Amino acid sequence: MRAATRASTAVVAVLACLAACAAPTPPLREDRPAPVILPQGYASEAVHPPEPAKCVSNADAGLSLNPAALLHAPDGTPTGPKLAEIRERGRLTVGVSQTTPLSSRRDLATGEMEGFEVDIAKGIARGLFGVDDASRLSLVTVPTDRRLFTLDTTENRAARADDENLRDIPSVDMVIADVSVTCGRVDTYGLKYSAPYLATNTGLMVRDKGERIDEPKDLVGRKVCSGAGTTNIDEILDIRDDQRAHGLPEVIPVSTSDTSDCLMLLQQGLVDAIYTDVLILEGFHTQDPGTVVLGYRNKESRVGVAMAKQDDDLIRFVNEVLEGMRANGSMERSRDRWYPDPATRPKLLAATYVD
Repeated sequence: MRAATRASTAVVAVLACLAACAAPTPPLREDRPAPVILPQGYASEAVHPPEPAKCVSNADAGLSLNPAALLHAPDGTPTGPKLAEIRERGRLTVGVSQTTPLSSRRDLATGEMEGFEVDIAKGIARGLFGVDDASRLSLVTVPTDRRLFTLDTTENRAARADDENLRDIPSVDMVIADVSVTCGRVDTYGLKYSAPYLATNTGLMVRDKGERIDEPKDLVGRKVCSGAGTTNIDEILDIRDDQRAHGLPEVIPVSTSDTSDCLMLLQQGLVDAIYTDVLILEGFHTQDPGTVVLGYRNKESRVGVAMAKQDDDLIRFVNEVLEGMRANGSMERSRDRWYPDPATRPKLLAATYVD
């Protein structure tokens, strides 16, 4: 009886095995690659920014207000309506980038902002409040294409009223974010500049060390990335328009909301080159040594602090602080710390004033 039971059990087991073995093999799943996620503000084809209403020369735009005319209290404290407003608030607000290595970025290990332009902002806050206190300075990070809309001007308030996408942009007292001094921005955003403190050039970055490129127009049929709303993307668009007008093969301009997103697109092979300030490209290269900053250099541009045009006392005060940083060597020491290579180190500029 036991033998029969064991035999029956064995038969059942064999039949179960045969049934399992005969089950159809499930079909292999097809590859399903995840879609590429593009950064906010990515434009597959860039467009020219709106034309400013009027424009003076860029040289005139860099003639700032003389700090010698700044009023001071009997104890030597600089005075004026905007300065009083900031002191009453208890902190200076400055629009900066947090993704531009060497100039202005957030250290991922400490969470602290650092870079040459951060040092400039700290110097201005220290001069205003008389103490080196981090609570007296609020660094507001904004993308490249919106940085100048953060200034509280008549022009920017009108732009915010017309475009709901601009209404959530915070307001700041000044912008220190690689702002090139141009006459068009004076009229478009209703701003004034400090005396320019730095000179830089525009350059090209690619991935392949073997690239045979001498200048942007050599990148015909290829995608070149710059930050939206910058002078750099406008230059690439001008090159494209000139090639189109002469029936030549064209470069393909691509813009992103923040210039730093161009590096991601280059790394992913979605663009072929980045066209922006050499200072930014050098920072990108420290972040990704596999990139190549080409030898091409466009004409020199000047960088300054941008402020609302009605804030004369603040503009004069910032120029006073910058003069002090030039005189005591702190500006040069900061420049040399963040840009240690003499071959790529930007030039510091002496101030010129309109009055």
